[in-house]
Amino acid sequence: MTQPPAAPRAGQVLTGPLFDEPMRVETVATAGSDGWSLGLVGTRSERFRRVSLSAAELAGLGVQDGGFSYDGDGALLRLGLQARVLGIAWAFDPYFGLSVSRVDPLPHQLEAVYDHLLKPARAASPSASSSSPRPTSPSSGSASCGRSSTRRSSCSRAATCANSSA
Repeated sequence: MTQPPAAPRAGQVLTGPLFDEPMRVETVATAGSDGWSLGLVGTRSERFRRVSLSAAELAGLGVQDGGFSYDGDGALLRLGLQARVLGIAWAFDPYFGLSVSRVDPLPHQLEAVYDHLLKPARAASPSASSSSPRPTSPSSGSASCGRSSTRRSSCSRAATCANSSA
C-alpha cells in the first residue's frame, strides 16, 4: 500500500516529466481533498507559473529539499570571503596593499611609485577609446616609444617606455 505524498513545502524543487526545467515551490495552497495549487518558479528561466497538482501527479515528481546545508569546508569559505574583502578594499584604497603589508614606505617612495611610475604606465597603455593615432608596432623605428617628438621628455623612464609600447 503506497502512502500519499507529503504536502509540498515552499523552498522545495520539483523535477519530472510535467515540467521542462526544475521548478522551485514558492507558494502552496490546498485545492480540494487530494490536490494542491502551487506557485512555481523555474530555476533557469525564473518564470512564475501557477499549477494545480493532484496527489497522483505529485507522486510522479522528484522532490528535492531546498533547505540549507552547512557541511561545506569552512577554510574555503573563509578564503573566499577574505578574497572578496581584499578586492573591495583595494577598489576604494589603491594603497591598500601597503596598509596590510609589513612595509613602512617613506612619503617620497609612495610618490615615486604611485604618482610617477605607475600612473604614466596606466595612461600610456592602449585603449579602445583612444582617438589619437599612435604607432604601436615595435618596428616603427621611433625612439619616442610611440609618442610624438614633442612629448619625448615625458618618456623619461625605460620601464614606462617598455610598458607603453607593449
